[in-house]
Amino acid sequence: MNCAKSFLLFIFLITINHSLLSQKVGLVLSGGGAKGLAHIGVLKALEENDIPIDYIVGTSMGGVVGGFYASGYNAFEIDSIARSPEFQSWINGTFPDNFNTFYFEGAPNPSWLEINLGVDSTFEANFRPQVANDLILNFTLAEFTAKANQVAGEDFNKLFVPFKAVGAEIFTQKSIYMDSGKLGEALRATMSVPFVYKPVKIDGKFIFDGGIYDNFPATYMREAYQPDFLIGVNVSTKIFEEYPENDKKLISTSLLYMIMDKVDPKDLGEEHAFIEPNLEGITGFDFSKASQIIDSGYAAATKVMPSLLKSIEERRSQEELKKERKTFKENMKPLKFSAFGFTDFRDDERNYIKKIINPLDKNELDIAELKANYFRLVADPYFSSVFPAIGFDSASQHYKFDLSSEGEENLRLNFGGNVASSGLSNFYLGAGFDHLNYLLFNHNTSLSIGQFYKSFQYNLKIQFPFGYQFYAEPFFKYNGWDFLNTGNFLDNRRVIPINQFDRNYGVKIGIPIFDRMKLEFKSSLLRKVNEYTNNQDYITTDTLDFNRFYGLNHDLTLSYSNLNDRIFPTSGSKIAVSLSHNYGVETFIPGSTSEQEENETEHNWFQLNAEVEKYYSLKFGDLGFSLTAKASNLKTFSNYRGTLLNTPAYSPTFESLGLYLENFRSPLFMAGGLKYQIKLYKDFHFRLEGHAFKPLIIWEENEAIVSRSGLVPNYNFSGMGALFYQSPIGPISVSGHYYDDQTPFLLLFNIGYLMFNKKPLE
Repeated sequence: MNCAKSFLLFIFLITINHSLLSQKVGLVLSGGGAKGLAHIGVLKALEENDIPIDYIVGTSMGGVVGGFYASGYNAFEIDSIARSPEFQSWINGTFPDNFNTFYFEGAPNPSWLEINLGVDSTFEANFRPQVANDLILNFTLAEFTAKANQVAGEDFNKLFVPFKAVGAEIFTQKSIYMDSGKLGEALRATMSVPFVYKPVKIDGKFIFDGGIYDNFPATYMREAYQPDFLIGVNVSTKIFEEYPENDKKLISTSLLYMIMDKVDPKDLGEEHAFIEPNLEGITGFDFSKASQIIDSGYAAATKVMPSLLKSIEERRSQEELKKERKTFKENMKPLKFSAFGFTDFRDDERNYIKKIINPLDKNELDIAELKANYFRLVADPYFSSVFPAIGFDSASQHYKFDLSSEGEENLRLNFGGNVASSGLSNFYLGAGFDHLNYLLFNHNTSLSIGQFYKSFQYNLKIQFPFGYQFYAEPFFKYNGWDFLNTGNFLDNRRVIPINQFDRNYGVKIGIPIFDRMKLEFKSSLLRKVNEYTNNQDYITTDTLDFNRFYGLNHDLTLSYSNLNDRIFPTSGSKIAVSLSHNYGVETFIPGSTSEQEENETEHNWFQLNAEVEKYYSLKFGDLGFSLTAKASNLKTFSNYRGTLLNTPAYSPTFESLGLYLENFRSPLFMAGGLKYQIKLYKDFHFRLEGHAFKPLIIWEENEAIVSRSGLVPNYNFSGMGALFYQSPIGPISVSGHYYDDQTPFLLLFNIGYLMFNKKPLE
């Protein structure tokens, strides 16, 4: 018996001695924005060669990659995540299609720039200097790390790999080394680059990107873990010892130079390994180049692998790692939520949020339900500053979802429009203000001013969270169009004097359909005025006909859109089906070119519209198609041109709403188009479109009497070729256009977004 005990004690001492004397390896991962994805390639190379990793300290993107690895994800899983389209959505702040937020979106507008201001309870406005939308990223980091954090009991040293993330506290100008708490919060904090992502409040302090004061935390790694061997990976270009020759090229990407701490391999020591991937030509914002960046990290690590294998005696096979990860993950609880916390919200805000996050007041939500409801919440601008976190309640053995707020309401200012070679130039100014008082109120107003087009609109969207979510939206809209001012110095296109004015005020009611679509009912009073000549040749002494329609408009629309661009989309789809009813009285006062007499006529008609647009990615470029059909039992107005101006129109390309095209109007038509776009170089693109318009019925005029035709064989075609540069403020384009109409050709130069409000009755 004594021999057996002695033998067991001997084995135990050997095991302990080996554990104590085994070589410990610490991995230091620098910050560098998108370039930090190279750390994934380094991790892949280390795993493939059985190099053990005992500790990780990371800054910024190095902290994020290191945090995922410490959470039990292997290098190949992290690689798959970073190369996925979903990853780009997290970075860009775009909602995935299965959580489409079209229900919350207003009509597209020609804004170049949006400025967000936070307004507190004293009505003091604070500028929010944030470029990136982090609402998706914040939730994703919390979701992907919650289970590992639960196993570790919110102690980062008890993760699969002991880990610390580096942050910066700018008021005392100190580095913060985060080793406990909610891991998702820590990872989000360490990548809070000033003016790109807003800081994260942890333990009452705002934490910024750790790279500000310690971008390469080798010294802290030694102090915290005392590893035997260090592997340091730097992806942030070092501050230059001497002034660089290519200063002009570097200055355009100098943001990270200004805010990141200097990285020096000497901090590591010559006896340790320093890996610096070749990332020439890649900036800290090039997340779209994830595959290239990861491969660069893998190549750099492979290059130094022979010396690493000599310096590090310990080995940990992939099979061993797999078993250890499995053991670690066995203690993970499924993501079930039974508790919700709301910090820095008023009582009415808490009640509103509860009705969105848990509308059926369930005892338990799974992660899919929570995510869908969170996305519904943050899709509204009012909640654009909330921050999510996930913790674990050991008593209930369920997770807790926490939301915190900056305690400010949201004021938005928009500036935009377009500059064109014709009279279509326009200046746009928009403003929005959101506030919550039991219900959520979104105020939006906009003003457009130009020679051709003028508009003003105001709408108040009132969000109701009771049971089934819906909104009511009172609105007022004014539009003015002057077709005589569409002249173009690039061509001598004939223009016809037509003035259109409309006022529309009423209310819309909208409900979400299947999380992707919205059903909207509109009821409004409408006043539309057309002033026009009946001749092709206009004399300044001519008096224009006056045609006014005043009445009621009711409209039911089912719609969906996730197109990726306002003018030149290349991905996504759009569907809109609407049925409208119009009833009112036409007042006609003839001008000097009319043969009719003054009269009033009652009109009552229905109109059905259907539109589909979809895009596909090809090996070279993107291909899209559009289909449009409109049917109306509209009766004739007082004369031919007055009837045409109230007839449904086909407007296939971005400038066509600014043109009067007689041959593309019909009370019953079908139309279709093909669209192809190819990227030429960087942000330069070429787009080609061809459209066919098939009127089934047209208006005919015989001795001043207007009537519907029978079925006609007519086809009319239009086409566009556009070369454009996608600038930060919008497309800069030179485009040529063709229409089967009286003046078939148009050449247009345009900067920005040529966009108009939807015309009533058309």
